[in-house]
Amino acid sequence: MNRLYPHSLVAAAAMALLGTEATAQTFENDSGGSVRFYGQFSPTWLSYDDGEETTSTLADNANSNSRLGFVITQPYGDNTLKLTFETALGFVQTSEVMNDDVPDWIDWQRTDLRKFEAAWEGQYGTITFGQGSMATDGAATLDASGTSIAGTVTVDDVAGGFAFRDSDGVLSDVTVGDAFNDLDGGRRFRLRYDTPDYSGFSLAFAYGQNILAEDDDTDYYDAALRWSGETGDFDLSAAAGYAWADPDDGDTQEQFSASATLLHRPTGLNLALSGGTDPDGGSYGYIKAGWIGDIFTVGSTALSIDYYDGQDFVTDGSSSQAFGVSAVQTFKDLDLEVYAGWRSYEYADDAADYQDAESVLLGARWRF
Repeated sequence: MNRLYPHSLVAAAAMALLGTEATAQTFENDSGGSVRFYGQFSPTWLSYDDGEETTSTLADNANSNSRLGFVITQPYGDNTLKLTFETALGFVQTSEVMNDDVPDWIDWQRTDLRKFEAAWEGQYGTITFGQGSMATDGAATLDASGTSIAGTVTVDDVAGGFAFRDSDGVLSDVTVGDAFNDLDGGRRFRLRYDTPDYSGFSLAFAYGQNILAEDDDTDYYDAALRWSGETGDFDLSAAAGYAWADPDDGDTQEQFSASATLLHRPTGLNLALSGGTDPDGGSYGYIKAGWIGDIFTVGSTALSIDYYDGQDFVTDGSSSQAFGVSAVQTFKDLDLEVYAGWRSYEYADDAADYQDAESVLLGARWRF
């Protein structure tokens, strides 16, 4: 059985009407300050086959959702003040679509606010206050493949709301979002400090709270170490993070995550590795191999394959695997990327036998 949800075509049409002529706008003052406006639209067609039924709809790609923002930059001597505001546009996300239901195509909520922060950059590092990235945000997701919009370690961003179907054809209570986790950091209303860069190394520390969610009085803490550099013909990056949370009514929760990536510039071959563990709730490993090259004059072409293997995220002894293939074509004069991604999902535990599932993404991301 196939389900097609056409109502979100309205959202895609609205995006298309905006055209592809606009570019990011920057305005400067006489004292060296500037205001830069930016954004992106990221509509995609998602099709998910749970083994017996297929659900297809247009949605916003949660791998990199549609957003608008601006940055105000003002130098003060050797220091710089930056004020940033950024919000998602509230379109239904690929991660929110379910087997038998697609939410309203637009439903902006305060949790769609991504950033409202002030940062003071100076000789001794950067202090940031407000809603934005915790220290470990991005520590698990380094990726030089150029295909992360179509498929990456955040497996649940594409199909997190869909449930696995058991061998009898009954939808289970286990969703893709339950079975796959990248253990990456998130965004909070926080105080964060980043050290200066020393030979490619930097440290970050943060404390925050989730003020955009109701009934969340948890205190969040984390720290991350990052490095990037070049060795011969290779670009390399690595990151590792540790995060812990202290809820008012429970035990401390911990998680560790890390990732590394390398790009061989002459050939465009690249590799990404990620992994993480939650002592109380699962662990995973992830690998991606890719290639970036210039097949067409309009822009670079990126291809990749990836594999995710997770353990114990739902129950002790449960396992989750995913395999994906991604392709992205850049149109540099239009600031546009067109992409396709396919992924298979497997889940197993002792409670039942589950059918394999798969998803297809076809979409575009226009940045301005």
